Amino acid sequence: MKFIYSLAFLLGADNWKIDPTPKEIMETIKSLPKDETTILDLGCGDGHDCLTIAKAGYKTIGVDFVPLAIRKARKDAEKAGVREQTSFYQGNVGNLELLNLPKVDLAYDLGCFHLLDRENAQKYIEGLAAVLKKDGIFILKAFTPRQQRKRTVGYAPQEIEKMFASSFKVEKTSDHSYWRFPATWYWMRKL
Repeated sequence: MKFIYSLAFLLGADNWKIDPTPKEIMETIKSLPKDETTILDLGCGDGHDCLTIAKAGYKTIGVDFVPLAIRKARKDAEKAGVREQTSFYQGNVGNLELLNLPKVDLAYDLGCFHLLDRENAQKYIEGLAAVLKKDGIFILKAFTPRQQRKRTVGYAPQEIEKMFASSFKVEKTSDHSYWRFPATWYWMRKL
């Protein structure tokens, strides 16, 4: 998977990007105080959403496993004048503990979790639970199960609730999808 995304960034392909930053994210952050809120983007790619949120006045952190994407994110943050409000880490979202991230108030994932196998998904959840503050908000957009080449990707809503139940409570969902593939949005609260 890393090779495919690295190649895509090298070739300038980013057809998975939702532009502008989804209203599900922007409407949720409006209620948070700008000067006290840190927001984490899991699978940030080139940092597009982090930059949009930083321009709105929030501190953002992006994590992605593609070095070229992280370099572009840092360069674009400098160009956009939001370098002081952004931090980008190259690393695996399934190993957040290795990155020594600060605690965050809100985290979101617009398309990473649904590609993880069960083992990495569990490590992702544990790492997210460790970095998100108590009562923090997690917004997840995840594909429902579908075939992708020779494997099934995505998770059914019941699976998501069960997988996250030890550390998160699902507060609401939405079946809005920006893609041709069915997806569910989840708003969760850290226990």
